[in-house]
Amino acid sequence: MFRHAIICLLFSGLSSASLLSPAEAEPFKRHHERILGTSLDLVIMAPTASDADAAEAAALDEIERLDLVFSLYRASELTALNAKASSSVSSDMLTVLSRCETYMDETGNAFSCRIGSLLKTWAEAEASGVAPDRPSLRIMAGQIKRANVRLDDPAGTVERPSSVLFDLNALAKGYVLDAALEAARQASPDISGMLVNIGGDIRTWGEGPDAGKWRIAVTSSSQIGDGASAPGQMMLIDEGAVATSAQGLRDREIGGQFFGHVLSPADGWPVEEVFSASVYAPKAMDADALATALMVMGIKDGLAYIETMDSVEAEIVTYDGRRHASSGWSQFSTGETSPIPDPEADKYSFEIDFEIPSKSVAAYERPYVAVWIADERRNLVRVLMLAGDESRWMEENYYWYRRFARKAGSLVDAVAGPTRRPGEYELQWDRLDDDGAPVPNGNYVLHIEASREHGGHQHESLAFSLADEPFTLTAEAGEELGETTVSFAVK
Repeated sequence: MFRHAIICLLFSGLSSASLLSPAEAEPFKRHHERILGTSLDLVIMAPTASDADAAEAAALDEIERLDLVFSLYRASELTALNAKASSSVSSDMLTVLSRCETYMDETGNAFSCRIGSLLKTWAEAEASGVAPDRPSLRIMAGQIKRANVRLDDPAGTVERPSSVLFDLNALAKGYVLDAALEAARQASPDISGMLVNIGGDIRTWGEGPDAGKWRIAVTSSSQIGDGASAPGQMMLIDEGAVATSAQGLRDREIGGQFFGHVLSPADGWPVEEVFSASVYAPKAMDADALATALMVMGIKDGLAYIETMDSVEAEIVTYDGRRHASSGWSQFSTGETSPIPDPEADKYSFEIDFEIPSKSVAAYERPYVAVWIADERRNLVRVLMLAGDESRWMEENYYWYRRFARKAGSLVDAVAGPTRRPGEYELQWDRLDDDGAPVPNGNYVLHIEASREHGGHQHESLAFSLADEPFTLTAEAGEELGETTVSFAVK
């Protein structure tokens, strides 16, 4: 699922020492940018830093090795395969292609790794500003489905008809996650647990830092996937994988009309019923593929399919915000899921619009951002966003860290959601505090703070009075943030 959700680690004021397990394993957190076109976060439960270093190095080596197999953006085994009618391929490629074809059959073509030409058609349409011809796409999709792809496992060969271009993004990253974790375990046998998170897909193994479990926040309703502290779901899992696929951030605008980026392999047209799908499965490869399949299959067929599987659970969110879950999804709930809604909330809208700019500088790193609301006595009311990889970079947002970090709640090991990228973003506040209680009318301050490695620091605060009168406030662009606007309205 290369296309979606990026994850960052959130940090409260808790120290690593307070999270030691009975085996004296300590959580070591590592972050890397520009891994498979997104970011990589690791949480390694290890007795020493050298054990964590060995696990990290092995995981990175395995990711790089497999990128040369599955990448569409560099010379790889996959690009060579798409250039020939018949190819000798690696066991990694055969494993992924075989699983792709199996899922295509099991889902009735709701999932397919054959749709590279359909995706290419949409990319060309976006560049030209002219939407594809829907009947022509349907004909192309039919040819792709009927094409005779031949996988010869003993011979290690693949025969690819000309109508098929493989795009493995919806499954290969999960395979990479599984392989990277296994490589880390082999290289560092003394580690007792590990979380690997690549751009929104998560795989965990062993004991986590939260009483042996891993705390995962799944954010599907916010455009910010990096640390919304009021997620749609807060999960506590043992070993396993979580993947989320969602509409929104990569929608295409063609001729003034917006189209989703998730295509139905049946007709090549963007799906419209489902906004997001999250899946728990023992392996990341399966969670990755199933999250995409559910976007296409829809609620009834998708959840019925999930119910046929052992140790697999899912939740589907529709555009109206309604949640539809499989029978076992609730077992992962921590009791910290979406707050109890305020019956008056529908009367109001409160939006924060801001920009994370992309800088044309050497060694550019995206900023670490904190967005929160405090009352006039400087008491923390609601954390809307925290984005950062290590606690030391949270400290760079020094206003946040000094005044509020210790009040920010429990440690979150990872946040799963739609992919972050530089650009304009929107956060919405439902007028609830971090405990889920409605916030009374009164005076408050919206804070947004950003710091960047090899860069600068910026803190903006916008004071407002929450009543029944609409308002719009603006902070001008600065070194690390674009223009910030806060808007409140009575519907």
